Amino acid sequence: MAPSPITSVDEEMFELNNVVNTEDLLNTLPQLIPAFDATSNNPGNGTATVSLRGLGTTRTLVLVDGQRFVGSGAAQVVDLNNIPAAMVERVDVVTGGASAVYGSDAVAGVVNFILRDDFEGVEVSASHEFSMEEGDAAISDVSVTVGGNFDNGRGNAVISMGYTSREAVFQASRDFSQVAYWSPGPGTDPYIPGGSSNIPGTRIRPAAGSAFDVTTDTSGQPVAWSPYNYAPTNYLQLPQERHMISGFATYEIADNIEMYARGIYSNNVVDSQLAPTPTGTLGMTINLDNPFLSTDLRDLIANDPNSNNGDGTADIRINRRMQEISTRNSLRDTNTFQGVFGFRGDLSENWSYDVFYNYSRSSVSQILSGNISVSAFQEALLCDGGPTAIASGCTAPALDIFNGPDSVSAAGADFIARTGAQIDVIEATQAVAALSGTLENMASPMADVAPALVFGVEYRENSASIRPDSVLGPDVRGFNQSLPIEGSFDVYEFFTEVDVPLITDRPGIESLNFTGAFRLSDYSTIGTAQTYAAGFGWEPIEDLRIRTQYNRAVRAPNVGDLFAPATNGFPGAQDPCSGGLGSYSSATIDANCIATGVPAAAVGTAFQSNAQIEALFGGNPNVQEETADTFTIGAVWQPSFLSGFTLQVDYYDIEIEDAIAAPSLQNLLDECYVQDIAASCDFFNGARNPSTGEMANPFMPELTASNLAVFAAEGVDVRADYSWDAEQMGLSSDLGSFAVNYYSTFTMDNGYQTSVVAGYVSCEGLFSGQCGEPTPEYKHIMQASWYWGALTSSLRWRHVGGVDIEASYAGFVSDRELSIDAYNYFDATFAYDVSEMATVTVGVQNIFDEQPPTLTSTSSEQANTWPATYDPFGRRLFMGARLRF
Repeated sequence: MAPSPITSVDEEMFELNNVVNTEDLLNTLPQLIPAFDATSNNPGNGTATVSLRGLGTTRTLVLVDGQRFVGSGAAQVVDLNNIPAAMVERVDVVTGGASAVYGSDAVAGVVNFILRDDFEGVEVSASHEFSMEEGDAAISDVSVTVGGNFDNGRGNAVISMGYTSREAVFQASRDFSQVAYWSPGPGTDPYIPGGSSNIPGTRIRPAAGSAFDVTTDTSGQPVAWSPYNYAPTNYLQLPQERHMISGFATYEIADNIEMYARGIYSNNVVDSQLAPTPTGTLGMTINLDNPFLSTDLRDLIANDPNSNNGDGTADIRINRRMQEISTRNSLRDTNTFQGVFGFRGDLSENWSYDVFYNYSRSSVSQILSGNISVSAFQEALLCDGGPTAIASGCTAPALDIFNGPDSVSAAGADFIARTGAQIDVIEATQAVAALSGTLENMASPMADVAPALVFGVEYRENSASIRPDSVLGPDVRGFNQSLPIEGSFDVYEFFTEVDVPLITDRPGIESLNFTGAFRLSDYSTIGTAQTYAAGFGWEPIEDLRIRTQYNRAVRAPNVGDLFAPATNGFPGAQDPCSGGLGSYSSATIDANCIATGVPAAAVGTAFQSNAQIEALFGGNPNVQEETADTFTIGAVWQPSFLSGFTLQVDYYDIEIEDAIAAPSLQNLLDECYVQDIAASCDFFNGARNPSTGEMANPFMPELTASNLAVFAAEGVDVRADYSWDAEQMGLSSDLGSFAVNYYSTFTMDNGYQTSVVAGYVSCEGLFSGQCGEPTPEYKHIMQASWYWGALTSSLRWRHVGGVDIEASYAGFVSDRELSIDAYNYFDATFAYDVSEMATVTVGVQNIFDEQPPTLTSTSSEQANTWPATYDPFGRRLFMGARLRF
């Protein structure tokens, strides 16, 4: 029995729940907080990732058959889309640090996909699922697996091919997501239809001050503006098309030499779609004789001393939604390959070896359309066809942004539109040589089992090359700016593991074992690092095993942490100085807002025009490794008087220090204005527009990676499994057999601290604000199955505990957003063996059509909810068939 807590999800659970993409099942496990999945449009990048305990995707090591798999992007996070779900035999989830065994990144734990590699025959599987109420959200999947032995059983080869198609679903198709809601603030209940201040009709303001703030109608007359509803055109489910092929082979060259190989290739195409490009607030120069200006609008601008330059031109600030260019789309085409080749066998009766080479490569081609060029926008705006423009000899097509929505001509739209491209090439190499065996002459005098020893050496190299074209530079609006990243690192390691039986077959001690592990690593970037683990396993009686382990784990900085240049992003953040709608009151906040440049008259008014604030994010070549101390203790009980029953209870405590993270803009805002931390307030000095109080003067905070953060997680995992025959209940054996599986987590602590001056943020039982994804204090899944002849019936219960909004946001939201009640989802599956060769499956997910909580843009992640935690699609029907020959 392993000293580390392990949760295994077997092949049957994948089949009974129609798992096409592995993250769909993993995200239901209570040990995980959902990361990116099929609903992650914005934020999202088309990948599917996993985050143990919510400690971050870079702190969860993903393996395939115990070996590393290539990551995606400069952060090198594994995209689960590229792991063949049809070949998964089981998934082992290891809690707590495991760097001494597996190396860097196993800080929160390990997710290890064990694939089927010894198969005989032919298996064809197909499935289709869709939303029963709406008839959309379809996912179709088909796979073919062929395998067999050869050369009188000395060899086995398996090849599997699969195809997946996932239909696009738009936020417009669901009541809860078709309008981007705003929160009216505390003490209220109804939501306000809201959206963005970047509107199709152009919002026009003076270059400074607030003398006017208007849009125009189709006649060019100034009118009041209202927010643009950006929700309908955003994806709720990202479309996907995937082709996969994987092969496995083993061959016994001699009695003590077995050759093995694995190859996986996948082509995965995923599209993300956002509303048409918002320009943001652009400072533009116009000619006052622009023929597209109505008389009233021209007079409004010309009479403003902050705008009129006195030379026939004027400077204004504009916001416009460029719907004439259509939506923004990021088409992500990923080709991933992994090849593993190795030898293993026995050196003697007690010793064996395993040597392998693992090379994997991910190539991502992204086409990002719907962008605009700011410089081209300015050029076309001045080339308006009026007297001044004609005299200047400009040749650009005129850009009319002053006569309401759709006033930009097709020629003008083509002139300013830009389509960008980016190529990512990520490579990973792993070479391992290991010996394992038993030390027969070194057994403890109180034990009849010899110690076991593993030792070996490992070499790894990781590289990332991110190559955007020139379009995705500082001149672009639409998708975020992207700059080239080139970097690599390697590491040489020595590792060893021991399992020492100390006492066996004694009164009160059936067995007492010591386990230990040590790994010495020499990185080309950070130098040497040491990781180690020590644990004990004690069986006081045959039915009960108690286990405990301490781990020191590390995460070395990845290519993005080290080498990413500073590029712009738009994190969501609530400016405490912009209270609005009666939700604002705090003397401390007032004083700090005024001190950092907010006009006194603006403090507390709703001047923040966009929920996203532009900031710079980048790497840091000086960051060092993260260190984590993890402690686990638990017990496994298999009572002899209750055959088929197993209970596992494990306590975990994980603390990560010197964590690599960029400061959160929201945290910095809260630290300055709410917590009154002077160092954080220094960050915002000079950041404010002196007329409006809005962030940007211009101001773009640089949020650089550093070793300042602390992350922690503490709780208890419980797993119970019970399988029994009908006869054990005094029933007829004709009624078959039954099984119940229960997985749960009780979260006692889950939080972080971003710097030495910031306070610790506890997120257990909370959501949104500084905590993000809901982190319930209790979560479980339970699956009950009845095996009756050829029919298998299964009922799954998914429970997500209730959560409250994180305290820093409680003063900005309506009463409806202060908490989310517990959610319960029930799924049913029926599988019938038509013959020995054929099985058909029918199932319903979310039987009672539970709808997700409807929130606002202030308290949600996207689509007015948290779609990775709460089912956004309602009741789904799936049908499948499997043929075996």
